[in-house]
Amino acid sequence: MHVRSAILCIDDQEVELSIRKMVLESAGYAVFTAANAVQGLKTFKAHQIDLVITDHFESVSGIAFVAELRKLNPRLPIVILSGGNIPRHQLIPPDYFLHKLEGPTKMIAKVQSAIRRLRTKPTRFSPPVSSNAKKSDLR
Repeated sequence: MHVRSAILCIDDQEVELSIRKMVLESAGYAVFTAANAVQGLKTFKAHQIDLVITDHFESVSGIAFVAELRKLNPRLPIVILSGGNIPRHQLIPPDYFLHKLEGPTKMIAKVQSAIRRLRTKPTRFSPPVSSNAKKSDLR
């Protein structure tokens, strides 16, 4: 029996989040959504999530959110989504960057690639995004 991969999408733009959910569900994924990092962390802890697609949060809470996810699951693929530029040094492999203008086809391709890598690669440690990020920064 084939088990659908579960994706958590986080974005404070409700319309974009709904469209992303619809596209991913039509591609066969189970999709959970959250409007911010705090809701995202609660959802992540409540479900077996295979991949996270998160809007780029420029605040310390965004960095702390990614660091907390890494602590909970070091192998978790995280796709950072943004309409602007993200300094590449903020991304730690096996993370991916996706510009919002790249569209649904590229998003699905990156999701498939990330999940395929997750299922085939041996466990490896990914360090936290920032050693200065604290759980208290999520508030």
